[in-house]
Amino acid sequence: MFGFLKHQKIGLIASTAFAVGAMIGGGVFVLTGVALKQAGPSAIVSFLIAGLIVSFSALSFAEVAAKASKGESAYAYVGKVLGSPLWGFITSWCFYLGGIVGAAFVLKAFGIYMHNFIYPGLSNVGWGLIGAVALTLVNLGPASQIGRIETLLVGVKLIILLILAAAGIATFNPQDLIPFAPHGISQVVQTSSYLFVAYLGFSVITSISGDIDKPQKTVPRAIVLSMVIVAIIYAGIVVALLAAHINDYSEASVGTAATHLLGPAGSSLVIIGALIATLSSANANILGSSEIMLRLAHRKQVPTILGRLRGGHPYVSVIAGAIMYGTLIVFSTDTLVVALANTVVLLALGIVNAAAFILLLKAKRKKLRSVLPLLGLGGAAMQFFFITPPAIVLGGLAVGFGVLIYLVRELYFLPGRHREIARTVDDLDGPLGRTLKRRNPL
Repeated sequence: MFGFLKHQKIGLIASTAFAVGAMIGGGVFVLTGVALKQAGPSAIVSFLIAGLIVSFSALSFAEVAAKASKGESAYAYVGKVLGSPLWGFITSWCFYLGGIVGAAFVLKAFGIYMHNFIYPGLSNVGWGLIGAVALTLVNLGPASQIGRIETLLVGVKLIILLILAAAGIATFNPQDLIPFAPHGISQVVQTSSYLFVAYLGFSVITSISGDIDKPQKTVPRAIVLSMVIVAIIYAGIVVALLAAHINDYSEASVGTAATHLLGPAGSSLVIIGALIATLSSANANILGSSEIMLRLAHRKQVPTILGRLRGGHPYVSVIAGAIMYGTLIVFSTDTLVVALANTVVLLALGIVNAAAFILLLKAKRKKLRSVLPLLGLGGAAMQFFFITPPAIVLGGLAVGFGVLIYLVRELYFLPGRHREIARTVDDLDGPLGRTLKRRNPL
């Protein structure tokens, strides 16, 4: 599917590394402080609940992705299972929107850390917009070669987080857990719905399932293993924040905790890690969304112009995405952005769980295995009770707009442009393909 994997399959360790790198993004520097403010020390449980719920849907995604032909999108295969390509389109569109909203979220986090720790003379929004402009330019030109160091950046941010977690554990006192759930058990569950977005990077495994060795066994194992690793890292950062004895938790609490636990030098290291993580995570979201739009144009499911290329970049899609995440940075709160991301992705996961259940039912698999998609579907549906109505309405409108684009796609089909898109996709020369080809095989 991807160029660097043409002659070599990747195994469990590499697959897990991809997923962990995708999940440990800018959110870890923002979500942990917010979760502690909402649920107190029981935020640890909230992270575990969120990870468990996402795991059910992730395993359903693995079932569907493992059946897709080599080079075929798992999203497209959803449409085959459910009997209409529209379902595959909606799934793809929701993940496209999720990537755009995710970019807005981590760019807002970048702005918070720049404002609080680097240069307070410019507002959070101002710094967020600077980051947005920079990454938009990255995804419009040769500067996208930043993908060459992406693996290194993942390693750097994991090491920094582990240092912080170790410092917190070393100074941790069990008394820091009291009171464990100051706002009640219901708040623990409600906070878990806010943290759902922290685990959505698992989809990177399913995206490359056609190139994973023994995908039907390796992909589910990699998903479970990556979820466990990420949950432990998040729990470790929560412990570090508790050990730092911060008076008021916020989006910037990880940076504050680093100052308390590691001193000025350690704090600078963590803050640099936060800036690296937020920018690399935002770039990954933008890159992934561009790839989804390119493949939608290739499948003739959106007007050809949305996949129009320049230098291998679907620049119309990149610019449209920049307008959307720029607007969210300026006019939305962190809570609304997270709720909006959850809304569109939960809808996609609901569709995927339904497809996985039908797939397993037709294959007459073991009853226990067939229950997993139902657990995923129920877990995803439950999250909607904790999402604010404005976010649900806004998410519904965004998905509805996508369906409208799908319905009018044939009116704006350009054969010549489509041939160029097809060549790019077939040659694996899209933005994501070029980035992955630069990596060394793992």
